[in-house]
Amino acid sequence: HYEASSYYVALASAGHDTTSATAAGGVLALIQNPKEWSKLQRDPALVGPAVDEMIRWVSPVKHFFRTATDDYVLRGREIKAGQHLLMSYPSANRDEEVFEDPHRFDVGRTPNDHVTFGGGGVHYCLGASLARAEIRATMREIVEQLPGIHLVGEPERLTSDFVNGIKRMQVAW
Repeated sequence: HYEASSYYVALASAGHDTTSATAAGGVLALIQNPKEWSKLQRDPALVGPAVDEMIRWVSPVKHFFRTATDDYVLRGREIKAGQHLLMSYPSANRDEEVFEDPHRFDVGRTPNDHVTFGGGGVHYCLGASLARAEIRATMREIVEQLPGIHLVGEPERLTSDFVNGIKRMQVAW
């Protein structure tokens, strides 16, 4: 009973903080990268790849813990079945073996094999499609309606061990 009710609580509450964190962080990334902002304004078809880049860039969930089910060797390191592992999303989403120029925000990045939604398998985020749709809709409106958006002061980061986001960001247009 506890396991089932926990699942439904997670299902009902997950995604609010992470989706808003990605939208706010995506706007901040566009403001801080004016060439990418201009690219997106000139070519609204880039909104799809731009959203995945925002998701990769922000990495709204900082980490999850997993337990290895099998023995495995990763980059020369032996992992034993039963060992507890930390999945660090910001680190994985800046992996130089996966992403060309991983520390650059690029609205046209393709492919974009970020692992923000869990990387696949049974742990893949159930709300990934909804999150992408919500962020796409938000970004289309911001790009169209607020072409002169800019910061008014420094953004205040969220203090959290789990969610990477912005608590307060004042903008004007």
